[in-house]
Amino acid sequence: MNNKIKNSIDNFEKAYNKLEEYLAHPIQNDRDRSGIIRAFEFTFELAWKTFQKIATDEGFEAGGPKSSLKQAFKLNLIQGEKEEKAWLQMLDDRNLMSHTYRDKLSQEVVKRIQDQHRTLLKDTLQRLKSR
Repeated sequence: MNNKIKNSIDNFEKAYNKLEEYLAHPIQNDRDRSGIIRAFEFTFELAWKTFQKIATDEGFEAGGPKSSLKQAFKLNLIQGEKEEKAWLQMLDDRNLMSHTYRDKLSQEVVKRIQDQHRTLLKDTLQRLKSR
């Protein structure tokens, strides 16, 4: 594994750990929810950019997040249709929170981060580290 990819995985792991740190505390107000969403967005960005680096290193074309996710699926970094759909849901959630803010929607996204996204990010991180 080249140093760029290793550094990218390390940064992804640091961001994921920060997200877990935020999730470990009770959500008491909008600021807490906003912090979780921001940590999720940052973690997601580092994840897809890691996929992009790996895909490029493997000789594949990977531009933005969606094409990087597709390449990650081809490279078995994302495993199975269920994971692929979950990653696309994460992309949708990231896009929604980056471009709009609605209180009800932010509560729904935080719930998905807690119940689904964090586990998928963790599983994918472990898969990347064991490559």
